[in-house]
Amino acid sequence: MHDGPRLTSLVFRLSREKLGSLKELSRATRIRQSEYLREAIDDLLVKYEDSFDS
Repeated sequence: MHDGPRLTSLVFRLSREKLGSLKELSRATRIRQSEYLREAIDDLLVKYEDSFDS
């Protein structure tokens, strides 16, 4: 059984250029694209955490 957090699917649009760059990075590092996207979202939420904390 998986002990990590429960994940939910999300659909969004990305420019072909950015998607191509993400794919290249993923191939070069052997890290899944989804891992990079989760990391980017985590960083963004930390950056703006003061904006939405009550």
